[in-house]
Amino acid sequence: MADPFLLVVFLRGGCDGLSLVSPTGDADYIAARPGAIRVARKGDLAGHFLDGANADVDFRLHPEARGLAELYGAGELAIIHAAGLTDGTRSHFDAEDRMERAAKGVSFGGWLGRWLADVKPDGLMPALAAASRAPDSFLGAANVAVAEQLQNLIVGSGNWMADHLRAHLVQAFQSDPLIGAPMQRLVTMSEIISGRIVSPETGEISVYVPDVDYPEDNRLIPALKTVAQAIKLDLGLRVASVDFGDWDTHIDQSGSFADQVRVLSGALTAFWRDLGSHRDKVQVVVMSEFGRRLRANESGGTDHGFGNVMLTLGPNVRGGKMYGDWPGLNNDALDAGADLAITTDYRHVLSEIMTRHMGHGDMGVLFPGFVPEFRGFLG
Repeated sequence: MADPFLLVVFLRGGCDGLSLVSPTGDADYIAARPGAIRVARKGDLAGHFLDGANADVDFRLHPEARGLAELYGAGELAIIHAAGLTDGTRSHFDAEDRMERAAKGVSFGGWLGRWLADVKPDGLMPALAAASRAPDSFLGAANVAVAEQLQNLIVGSGNWMADHLRAHLVQAFQSDPLIGAPMQRLVTMSEIISGRIVSPETGEISVYVPDVDYPEDNRLIPALKTVAQAIKLDLGLRVASVDFGDWDTHIDQSGSFADQVRVLSGALTAFWRDLGSHRDKVQVVVMSEFGRRLRANESGGTDHGFGNVMLTLGPNVRGGKMYGDWPGLNNDALDAGADLAITTDYRHVLSEIMTRHMGHGDMGVLFPGFVPEFRGFLG
């Protein structure tokens, strides 16, 4: 069986989990938000009903999340609500830093960086950040490729000058104890990727042809296509990250949030179907640094909050169900009288994935000082 693989999709900006997965039948939710930023139970714009969730609350996915609703209905997607960072902060940067380091009082590395350093996977490209920079979750790890497209990892494009440059790089640094081995690895990776996506006759880069049609006008697709291509090229990929920003909806949330959900749902659904048989080894987790406040602000938006929703998608997911304890939205149940309370530390979710899917047995290495409690969403 192929080695398991994990994709982390980070929704940067603080996704409003109460709009992505809404408690549409909750009286406090209805009272706190105007209809424009509230998911409806009836009518043409009604959210997608979630069977297997709390029937009294009538949870529904946002109307633009049709693809996610289909994956949920097929049992491939699970939802964990009221999840997040328990040592909360309303600062984007602080919350992202705490989540990606994932250990209080620990200054070294990020949680994926610690996993890579401990496991030391021997594939050609064990880790990929499909972006212009690697997230802090990879801190402390070696051999993390950073590229928006795989062709960006090629040193040259197959002509004699590129071959000369690769040979010169290896020769120039081969005696350096710090740079020599990474440089050799970079050149080797460049040559192998080049051999798989560059035509030897023309020197032109082959355009990735997916196995399904991806939706048009979707800015998340390029990064997900890069990950799908890397998986299919069998480059030894074990973990990858994709960032999707612009979730900071302080103003006029109704239009911008719907567009964000459309992009997320359409791209992620197409990516999942594009993988075909490769889905057997792939787990996806979707997370954000924090949620939004229950009550709408005066600008038709929502401000920084705490509790949020996490999504996980994979072959062993006990999907079509919502996990975690729902605390309710009455004033006594809210965190500081303003936010959805967190009943599931996000590290419980990550620990279950890293243990049951990725096969890592020591969560003390990944999340120092944390004792995980599994929620049972993986078989």
